[in-house]
Amino acid sequence: MIPGARFVALGLGLAAGIVVTRRAHRAPISPGWAAPVGGTQLRRSDLPVGGALALLVALALRRAGRRRASSIMAALAVGAAAGAVGTGVMDPLPAF
Repeated sequence: MIPGARFVALGLGLAAGIVVTRRAHRAPISPGWAAPVGGTQLRRSDLPVGGALALLVALALRRAGRRRASSIMAALAVGAAAGAVGTGVMDPLPAF
């Protein structure tokens, strides 16, 4: 395995989560993505959908016996989820 591959994947996932979520804040593809989540100030676009999908891929890779690839994909998933939720925390909806 390439040394630091997990850290690179974590960083790439974090950057992707931030970029995608910021873009969704500026111009959501549908009004539903701009709606608040429950009683919070988070938008639906702040939910870590990409991170969850990457985590499912990591689980499939692990079941297939590809442990190295699975750990890199899991790091990407954690980064993407952190980027999406972190962007929502830093740029919340206005208070009701």
